Amino acid sequence: MLAKARTEMTDHIRVVYNFDDFLKGLDEKCMLQTPFCGEESCEDQIKELSKKDADLEPGAPSMGAKSLCIPFKQPAQLEAGTKCVLAGCSNTPKFFCMFGRSY
Repeated sequence: MLAKARTEMTDHIRVVYNFDDFLKGLDEKCMLQTPFCGEESCEDQIKELSKKDADLEPGAPSMGAKSLCIPFKQPAQLEAGTKCVLAGCSNTPKFFCMFGRSY
């Protein structure tokens, strides 16, 4: 049972670097590890932009993504030139952050 739960969890964790892949991963009910600057205003914009329109898909969650944690084990080293997942954010990412949507 534990092995099945671990497999299910690891199958639903993805590393993404752009906002289009971020939204696609959320729609597939995944938790996403992504470069993030850590600014509260940036997180608020991510939450707002990732909300679903409840009228488009009946029963679909309309909540936006929220930061869940900063993993101790980072999925990769942040390379020079890596950008925050939010398009238009001019801040340099400080770490990979895990985001998800509550259901």
